[in-house]
This record gives sequence, structure tokens and C-alpha cells, in this order.
Amino acid sequence: MADYLDRIAGEWHERSPELADWVMARLVNRTDVWGRYVKRRGDADEAGTRVVTAPFREQRGKVFLDVDSLKKHFKVRSGSGVLGVHGASADQTSRWLAIDIDLHDEEDLSVTREGNYSAAKTWWHALREHGFDPLLLDSNGIGGFHLLVLFAQPMATQGVHEYGRQLVGDFLKRGLSEAPEVFPGKPCWDHYGDWLRLPGRHHARAHYTRVWNDEPWTDRPWLEGQEAIDRLLATRPADLAIAGQNGIHPARRTVCLDFDGVIHSYRSGWCGADVIPDPPIHGTREAVARLRKSYRVVVHSSRCHTLAGRNAIAHWLAKHGIEVDEICEHKPPAVMYIDDRAIPFRGDWEQVLTEIHQFRR
Repeated sequence: MADYLDRIAGEWHERSPELADWVMARLVNRTDVWGRYVKRRGDADEAGTRVVTAPFREQRGKVFLDVDSLKKHFKVRSGSGVLGVHGASADQTSRWLAIDIDLHDEEDLSVTREGNYSAAKTWWHALREHGFDPLLLDSNGIGGFHLLVLFAQPMATQGVHEYGRQLVGDFLKRGLSEAPEVFPGKPCWDHYGDWLRLPGRHHARAHYTRVWNDEPWTDRPWLEGQEAIDRLLATRPADLAIAGQNGIHPARRTVCLDFDGVIHSYRSGWCGADVIPDPPIHGTREAVARLRKSYRVVVHSSRCHTLAGRNAIAHWLAKHGIEVDEICEHKPPAVMYIDDRAIPFRGDWEQVLTEIHQFRR
């Protein structure tokens, strides 16, 4: 067994440059934060690792995930140093979809290796029927599996998440007691979101990722070592046509609108976070509708710091027939901010639309 593990570990080590480049090109959604397993202090057990978000807080903005770090992940022979990548970028785009079908404890009788394997294969076939080139990965060697789909370009996280959630929506019919985790998770602006461990060495078990052998002419169910790596690197990312057929589309870039003085005419001045007494500025409804054809339009203002303020904005927008994509508690990443600190609003929506057009050039 030791000789076998040494051989497999050596093959992952040997291919680390290729694998690192592949991960950076296909799986990394953001480089400012990533997942990492580190050894617990004073724990002699190889499985004694803990999860951290890297880099440590004081290093964020100074240290970034790079190819050299990814190479080290594929070279490690213990759980410490194993890495994971986040399912979404800061602007809510995703390069991949993954389904995590867990089995952490072999003594847990509510979950079985066979049941997980059967469900995973069913969903793999569904993904193949939908036009994808899915990977089915034996993630821990005891009945935990990952399904992975790649996209040719970053797609809107919301659509990727919804597709994954619908794919596994029949989990009870598949014999599972709870839905497997979908990566990316539901989009959110106020934290980094979840991350998924990369293929390679398991963080707690003497196991290297195996890839389900989807070739019809063989009776060998799993690829290991070099063959598993070859299959990973050969995976075809889904193009826009295939993704679009399944309700997954490229993300619209975000335009963030201030509320008072940009949408709300604000003639009465400040009357409270949840008191919005004045009508919209002339032409707002039509201009926002035009913007939404090309951009994801969100609203953020000082009113948004309270739930009452956000609810008041939502009610006011609905009352005046103005549709936006989101009312944000936190100021989101955006390609443009329409307020007095970016593209200034001077009461003329035609001028703003012209300035946006010129900005895009």
C-alpha cells in the first residue's frame, strides 16, 4: 500500500506544473482569498488539520494566490498545505459548477457509499445529456464524490447556482436524506462565499483523487494517477451555447445607482431612512429599463444600512414601476457608480446615458 501511494503521489508531483496552470486558467475565480488546510499545533496525527481562509487577514491585499502556490498543493504528501478555491469572484461570476456529495464518517448509517455513488452517476448522466463534459471525482475514497463542470468563460453565479440546485433537486428520489452542497453557493456580497478543495491529495486521508472512467469500451471504473490527471486536463469547458441552453449566461456587468438625487428627486431632503416622500426624477423608469438591457442595475445608498430603509426603497420602486436587479446593503463591486463621486448625476438622464456610452469606450 505504501509503494502504491508513493507512486501515485509521485505522479501528481511530476504533473504539478500542468495541473497548476490548469487550475489557474479554469478553476480560480479570485486570487485575493482561497482555502487552505493547516496542521493543528501539537497534533501528531496526519489527519489533524484545520481549515483556514488564506492569506491571514493582515496579509490580504498583499499576498495573492499564484501558480507557485498551486504547484505546492499538487506536491504535498500530507494533509497540511492542501488548497481549495472559491466558487465565485468578487463580482459574482463563476468558472465552474460543482456538486459535493459528502460521506465523512463511514459509521454514519444514514449515508452509504453505494447510495452516493448511484446518485452521483445519475447526475453525471444528466449533465452529459445537457451537453456538458462532466467530471465525476472520487474525492475521499470512502464514498464522498464531487461532480465538476467547467465553463469556457465566467458565468453569472446566480444562474450557475440555480442550475446546480435544480439538478440535485430530486435527491430524495435518489435515496439521499439531504441535498448535496452546490458550488457556487447562493450569491452574496458581504462575505467571500464557500470554497471547494482542489483535486489531488485529501486533507485527512491517504487518498488521491480518482476520476470516473467514462470511456464505454473499458470495464475499469476509476482512473488513477497519470490517467486521472490526463482526464482532468482534457475536460472540455462548456461554451456559451451549451451553457445558455441550460439557463446559464454570462454575467452582466454591474452599474450601481445612488438613490437620493439620482432616482428619488429628494426635494424634501432627509426625512428618515424609511421615509421617501418625493417622486422619481423625470425619465428614471425608462432610463433604468434601458440600462438593464446591458447591465445588472443595483441600488445602494445610506438608507440601505437598515432593513427598514431597504424595504422602504423596494416599496417606493414598486410603487413607481421602476425595476432594478438588487437593493444592496453593502456597496457592491461595479463597473460604474452613478453618484456624485463617479459619473455625476445632474438631473439629466440622457446626459448620464451618453456619459456611460463614452465611458465604455
